Amino acid sequence: MALIITLSSIPARFGKIGPVLESLVGQGADRVLLYVPQAYRRFPDWDGALPAVPQGVDIRRCAADLGPATKILPAARDFTGQDVDLLFADDDHIYGPGWAQSFLEAKSRHPEAVIAQGGWQAAEYAASSTMRDLQPRAVRRLRVTDVEFQLKYLWQNLTQGRDMTAPPRRTFKRSGYIDVFEGYAGVLVRPQMFDDAFYDIPPVLWGVDDVWLSGMLAARGVPIWLEGGLLDPRQAESERHAPLGKSVIDGADRRSANRHGVEYFQRAHGLWL
Repeated sequence: MALIITLSSIPARFGKIGPVLESLVGQGADRVLLYVPQAYRRFPDWDGALPAVPQGVDIRRCAADLGPATKILPAARDFTGQDVDLLFADDDHIYGPGWAQSFLEAKSRHPEAVIAQGGWQAAEYAASSTMRDLQPRAVRRLRVTDVEFQLKYLWQNLTQGRDMTAPPRRTFKRSGYIDVFEGYAGVLVRPQMFDDAFYDIPPVLWGVDDVWLSGMLAARGVPIWLEGGLLDPRQAESERHAPLGKSVIDGADRRSANRHGVEYFQRAHGLWL
């Protein structure tokens, strides 16, 4: 089965995504596709200039700006009916050797599920029970008690100064099911998991694709398996440019938008109650 890596980006980062794209080309996937919409909601003055990309990356244009979900929704539609794996990533992290292979290995053990390496439970953002039928649940490792990470961070501060971003860490100490994946660490899906309803994104949820996509998958009965014990990808320089996590979309910041998303799926689909 072919493996296709997909992502999107924004004009403010076009000049900074080279290292991210190089790290994805190095994963050995059959294709790496960068989706760029014809126009951007957040960047109405964009002049249409496309980014330079390394060999091995193809730019695909799409009509609609679906927000951060542009990294996967156009690809899911493009490959409808094809027997492919789609691994989507963010444009602000560097992905280490073996990253893509780790998803395929997890898929071999959980072929019915979406595979993720980062995520959160609904109760972290809204009133929600922690009891779920799907067991076991993924368990997060607290940053303050992560000895491996704290030692690496201390050594980095001593040798390289305090201006560096934090080193990657193993955020999850136990694998298991999760309510909402986080795309920064990568997510493996298949085109048949999606339908037309995914493309009708409500206000506020446009800016929080993790909640929207995870909820829509859950509504279709597709579980999300998080593979723990793996190092997170490292933040890239592009992360500093127009970060969505610090933006206010439709009057909501990131935390309130995540809460709104959980409550939307509780009301509309009876999920995460």
